[in-house]
Amino acid sequence: MSLKRFINGFLYPRIINHGNGNEINIAKTAYFRKTKFQIYGNNNKVFIDENVYMHNAHIRIGFSDCPVNNCVLKIGKNTSFNSLDMQLGEEGSIVEIGDNSMFSFHVEICCTDTHAILDNEGNLLNRGESIKIGSHVWVCKNVVITKNTEIPDNCIVAQGSIVTKKFSDKNCVIAGVPACVVKKDINWDAKRPQKFIVT
Repeated sequence: MSLKRFINGFLYPRIINHGNGNEINIAKTAYFRKTKFQIYGNNNKVFIDENVYMHNAHIRIGFSDCPVNNCVLKIGKNTSFNSLDMQLGEEGSIVEIGDNSMFSFHVEICCTDTHAILDNEGNLLNRGESIKIGSHVWVCKNVVITKNTEIPDNCIVAQGSIVTKKFSDKNCVIAGVPACVVKKDINWDAKRPQKFIVT
């Protein structure tokens, strides 16, 4: 086992490692509550940057009956999560999340369908390769982000949406099932709306 953990303080994630050459690199200022990492496989890498906050998060790379190798998870600085369920379940999958993003309650990020979908000749149709979420993205409550998707910088993903494709326009509201762009030329701030009301 080759696990690297750089953690300051007593609140740190529970780590279950079944494999060799796996690395979890965590900045000293990252903060965790009720968070668990499970890794099944070899040479998988996790990078958690400064001031990342995770509460009630469960991150799985591989499964006990199907270990995977060479997956990468990167989470940028100042990004926060509540009630996160994340899965990387296929060889070489990559999940990247930028800086200053905010994830609300009960968000699922799944870079796999878990089970195979085949055509009539037996060719795989649903390989999970990557998920890319930009910087300063607000993901609202009960959102599901599926495999091979992309959310650009400064976007909002509305409550209850299911993201199933790659988006290219920044500063948009993405909403619906499946999600689509419903508003352009927006931005957001973590402050309460009251702060922006001019009297």
